[in-house]
Amino acid sequence: MKAISQIKIISLIILINLSCSNKQEQEKELIRPVKYQKVVPGGGVQNRSFTGTAVSGTEIRLSFKVSGTLNSLKVKIGQEVNKNTLLATVDNSDYVLEYEKSDAAVKNADATEEQTESNFERIRTLYENGSASLSDYESAKAAYESARANESSLKKARKLARAQLAYTNLYAPIKGKISDISVEVNENISSGQQVMVISTEGDLEVNLGVPESFISQVSIQDEVEITFSTLPNQVFRGIVSEVSFSINSQMATYPIVVKIDDEGGNIRPGMAATVKFTQRLTNPDAPDVLLVPTQAIGEDENGNFVYILNATEDFYTVKRQAVTIGELTSSGFEVTEGLAEGDFIATAGLQMLLEGMKVKLYEN
Repeated sequence: MKAISQIKIISLIILINLSCSNKQEQEKELIRPVKYQKVVPGGGVQNRSFTGTAVSGTEIRLSFKVSGTLNSLKVKIGQEVNKNTLLATVDNSDYVLEYEKSDAAVKNADATEEQTESNFERIRTLYENGSASLSDYESAKAAYESARANESSLKKARKLARAQLAYTNLYAPIKGKISDISVEVNENISSGQQVMVISTEGDLEVNLGVPESFISQVSIQDEVEITFSTLPNQVFRGIVSEVSFSINSQMATYPIVVKIDDEGGNIRPGMAATVKFTQRLTNPDAPDVLLVPTQAIGEDENGNFVYILNATEDFYTVKRQAVTIGELTSSGFEVTEGLAEGDFIATAGLQMLLEGMKVKLYEN
């Protein structure tokens, strides 16, 4: 009997522990995230976040101006290079021959030009003394002018051949890092084909798109906060530098460029970024009036209300608060009674909230 009693006691303890555990799990499930806004005079603060990608502010796609077989790659991906560093070369044997051929043609043309010039001067002297005919004079003059024109043309061809030969070497146009190489040694490449990409350091930007409903609230020089999932607990300051006038038809968003103002050395092009815009909702005609978003105002048979979020040690509790609203503005409803500066109010999902519910704050 004693053993049976002990078993009953142990079973009762286990049931009590399971009951408490289930109760704690249920309580944890009730702590849901809630979008919110802090009430301030003249309006409120609305946070909107969008995803984007970090890119180099200066990113140059390099290519050869001539075709040929890639002879050598002097750099590797990630390597830092200075301006005018030799990056790659193509086989220049054909271009060397072309230059030597054009150079020889110019030398022959120089000799011909000198010979025709000397003959023309001799005939002109004879013509002026009456010892040569007009036709002899004009023939000598034409031969000289033709030789001179031919020499000029061949010099231009030699200059082009020299340039083509120089184009078989690819140099860095700026100081930066090689971020991509898209060819291999011994590969046949064509003129204008991308060979590699060089990016500058210390000049990073974030490219992102915002929807039509928000684009009117974005302006150049707006300050934003930027975070990266790969760099936890770090927040970077950014400035909007470009705002597109037209929509991107493929993404159905308006392209935005944000310059990272206080970037760190750990940011790399290609990293996924989250850009948070903080918009202050204001009423210029009544700067001291409390404004709240329209979606934060509920209504039932007792009138209008909001849900105030009161802070406790580990969470917030929901309190239903009756309010008196005034005019509807472009920034939301004026609240004349029921709210005070500094109150935190729920701005979404009012139908899911109940008096006394435990919640946590959620920033979108």
